[in-house]
Order: sequence, then structure tokens, then C-alpha cells
Amino acid sequence: MKNNIDRRCRECGIGKIAPLARAGRKAQHRTMELEIPATIAIPTCDNCGAEWMDRAMARKIDHAMEGVYRQALRNTLLALLDQITAHAPMRQVERLIGLSEGYLSKVKSGRSEPSAELLSSLGLLARDVTGGLKDLDRLWTDAEKGALHDKRYGPAPSKTHEEQGATPARKFRRAG
Repeated sequence: MKNNIDRRCRECGIGKIAPLARAGRKAQHRTMELEIPATIAIPTCDNCGAEWMDRAMARKIDHAMEGVYRQALRNTLLALLDQITAHAPMRQVERLIGLSEGYLSKVKSGRSEPSAELLSSLGLLARDVTGGLKDLDRLWTDAEKGALHDKRYGPAPSKTHEEQGATPARKFRRAG
């Protein structure tokens, strides 16, 4: 971006492009819209505010945003666990969402990183902890019995495609 510093803005044609570090800028990073750290100086037009990115600047922002993202995941996880463990023990939650015993304690203490998938599961569970735990317990009990095809989980398949007289899917070859 060095060749854009002290040059006219191609967007407005009036302002000059110069590195600007400021708070309040946001960017989408993975699953969240987060604030770009105020310490990151992005080449910006002093007239229209257009920001100019090149690959190096984008990598720098992505690297900084990864730390912000991980902290946001951790903060969200802590809030969700407080809400959920007010109604149920962590071991029960771990068992029902398929985690090893003690995993949530490791994530909570910072010895392991939370994933977006884990937060998705905990977020849905936190909406109705008691009902959600009952639903999960029923899901795994029904799965053990092979009885997932009831009204709650949808109808059981009546016939296979071949039994219904469907023709098999065509196979395509890749060109080249």
C-alpha cells in the first residue's frame, strides 16, 4: 500500500491516502462482525473515508481479528455456561452434547479454545436449558433404540428410490 500513501484518492479524487488508526471500524470475521483493533492503521482517504486494502493489509487485519474473535468466543462461552450451569451440572451438559468429561472446564479455564460449533450448541441449549436437555436426552435414547423416525424427528422413509421405481442418478464424467 506504500504507493497509495500521500497520493490522491481514486474514489473521490480530492483527498489524500494516509494510514489511519482509529476505533469504531468493524469487519466480518468468521461468524461475527467485530471491531478492528484501534491500533491497526489502514490507508484511508482524508476526504471521503475510503479505506484501501492490499493483500498485506488484509493479512494484518485478519491476524489481528483472530485474537479479537477468540476473545469474543471465550466471553460468549463464559456467559452461556453461567446461564446453563444455573440449571444443570456441566457433566450432564458435556454428556448430552457429545463432549468428553471435563472439556467444558478446560475451555472455561482457557486451556482449550472454544469453537463456533460448540458455541452454537450451547447457545441453542441456553434458550431453554431444561427443555433442551430433555430433548437431547430423548434424542440419544431414541438413537440408541433406532427409533428416530417418529413425529418429532420426521416420518420414516417408506420406500427407497429403487422401490418407488425411480431411475438411478446419472453419472457424469469430468471433462478434460
